Amino acid sequence: MLTYLHDIRNKLTLISGHTALLSKKYGEEEFYPIRTNLVRISELINDAYRELQQTNEYPPIMYTPQELIRQMDLLTETAQLLFPVQLKNETRDYKPQNLFHIELNIQQVFQVIENALDNSVKAQSTKAIIRLLDNGTHCIYEIVDNGTGKQQQDEYTSVNDVSIIPHGIGKEIMMQNMKNLHGKVEWARRLDQSGMIVRLYFPKKV
Repeated sequence: MLTYLHDIRNKLTLISGHTALLSKKYGEEEFYPIRTNLVRISELINDAYRELQQTNEYPPIMYTPQELIRQMDLLTETAQLLFPVQLKNETRDYKPQNLFHIELNIQQVFQVIENALDNSVKAQSTKAIIRLLDNGTHCIYEIVDNGTGKQQQDEYTSVNDVSIIPHGIGKEIMMQNMKNLHGKVEWARRLDQSGMIVRLYFPKKV
């Protein structure tokens, strides 16, 4: 649901920008009712976002390494159905360094994955590799994409560079969800080609 609100907010921002340009061309008075209602819709989205952030529909569950692999594999396969990106799912190849348990709220984990892939699509990614890594203290869900960060320019768009790194409400959702999971999220640009590396760190309980 948070991802849908994020997407609605993005579309609302686009509509607001177009309305501002049209009001300059045809007069502020003609578009005042529209702009007033756009502001109100934005306020309602913010209220819904804050309400959902305080809601925990599913309690956290403790996972063993094998259970974690199965769950992350399922989340990845589900995400493949939602986004037009060719995913290479390598989560089944995960080799944990030690025995552990991880306490996760899967709903929040999936929201973070949705945000990362949504941003990847907006940065014109067509392919992504998803794998599970291990640094001893954390299990790491890694997404490596090939986004160029470019979008087609139109008459209303003055900038054709898209930040591959999430920003605004999308980044806030990811950061807050990872904080709730006692983990963290990191972004880095790929050095070998265009694209980004997104890593979600989930702390182990050994």
